[in-house]
Amino acid sequence: MGQNLSGKLFHRRLRNLILVTWTIPPIVGLSFLMYLDIFTTSQMRDILFTPLEPFFNITWIALATWYLPRMMRPVCDFLDKPDSVPEARVLALLRRFPLYYLGAFMLYLLMAPTSVMVSALHYSDYIATPVDWFRIHLVALIVSILVGLPIFFLVLDLFGRVAGRLQLQKPHITLKTKVFLIGALVPLLIDTMLIQYYWTRTGYFTSETFIVWLVLELVAVCGSLIFVRSIGQSLSPMQDLINKENRLATDRLSALAPKSTDELGVIANDYRQLLKELNAHRDELEDQVQLRTQELISINKELEAFAYSVSHDLRAPLRSINGFAHILCDNYARELDEEAREYLQRIVDSSSRMAQIIDALLNLSRVSRSCLKLESVDISGLVSHILDVQKNEKNGRLIETRILPGLKATADKELAQILLENLVNNALKFSAYQKHTVIEIGMTDKQEQSCFYISDNGAGFDMRFADKLFQAFQRLHPQHEFEGVGIGLATVQRIVNMHGGQIWAEARPGEGATFYFTL
Repeated sequence: MGQNLSGKLFHRRLRNLILVTWTIPPIVGLSFLMYLDIFTTSQMRDILFTPLEPFFNITWIALATWYLPRMMRPVCDFLDKPDSVPEARVLALLRRFPLYYLGAFMLYLLMAPTSVMVSALHYSDYIATPVDWFRIHLVALIVSILVGLPIFFLVLDLFGRVAGRLQLQKPHITLKTKVFLIGALVPLLIDTMLIQYYWTRTGYFTSETFIVWLVLELVAVCGSLIFVRSIGQSLSPMQDLINKENRLATDRLSALAPKSTDELGVIANDYRQLLKELNAHRDELEDQVQLRTQELISINKELEAFAYSVSHDLRAPLRSINGFAHILCDNYARELDEEAREYLQRIVDSSSRMAQIIDALLNLSRVSRSCLKLESVDISGLVSHILDVQKNEKNGRLIETRILPGLKATADKELAQILLENLVNNALKFSAYQKHTVIEIGMTDKQEQSCFYISDNGAGFDMRFADKLFQAFQRLHPQHEFEGVGIGLATVQRIVNMHGGQIWAEARPGEGATFYFTL
């Protein structure tokens, strides 16, 4: 039972159960008929070797083993590839199949006595009486319960293996139905077999015998209904809870009051206690969430204050450092030796780089605090405009752009522009050493979803270090080769995440890079 159920295994087991359903009844039924002395050995031999009886049984076996498994083929496909068949269709098939199965089996058992009797009358010396027709139908009833009921439950168990992969909203066969079938049909089987045995051994069967048999069956049905009512009462607390809209609310737990002293009553009581504990933990968790929310609000305010401090308090002394260093370079460079001039130039470069880092951090902070204003954004138009501006600033470079027209997305236009500017600038920066730069923007299917992409034919990178790509201040190339502060891609990822999308990259050293993203 621990074996994973594949479509092939499900089909094979279902076909075997159906084959047994239509193979065992003729063997058991004809054996009963001989045991009950309804037919002699020679008469049974004549029946078996007539064209009608073998044709009847072989036709039913072939039809059942072909049609019923074929009907369940979508279930096999679902087990192999869950996305290939809607769950609703699988559930509908599992619900309908027992009706088709039982209907076909009952029709077969209703026709089987007629087939046997017609074969006996036409191909042997057998002479039938009305009582014989009644007895042979009683044998068919015995066979239907003795063979059909166990196999029917085996089919339901097989379907239960499939239900583990489905969102089962309501039962296909209730426990009440199972209890009724067992409680009503098993006594019917025993009584009918006793009647047949008594009839065979004594030859005595009157209207009184029939009435006693009928009364016993009514008693069995009434007893089954009492059992069903008892099971229903045991299950009612769980069913009442399932029907409630809010299953964890305290005022709903009264529905879980046990209504029996059996295992189901114990389960209902334990489940009610578990829900009480879950409610207590939920209240505690809600308090913790509110506390953490207030802490996050406080931290965000501190971050905004820090950003303000960086913007105003750090910029002023940084501008002074940079300004005075420039004055020294411009007015006193002749009075300094070469080593001192180099130190001054390093001060100028470092202060400029720090200013860039501050700008990048402020930009990242501003992006994180932005409220999304979603609208239809012309991705193709934005990229085209950004590239036109960049081409004008990079006169002398041979830049070929391939932009797929009509690209659109639902996004915040301002943030989308920041995202695209960073990706386009990256593509241009890392392809700066190419004689002929090629930048391509389009849409493709990747990782089972449609996504935008921006590719270049630049330096690329080693995919072993791709996990560092979107981390702040992480660089995959030396500063002296390609300028930058390492914030751009972190900003891009933040914007993509704010839109509920994903971004990733593929590249090879010296063969360019492609960035894929969804919005």
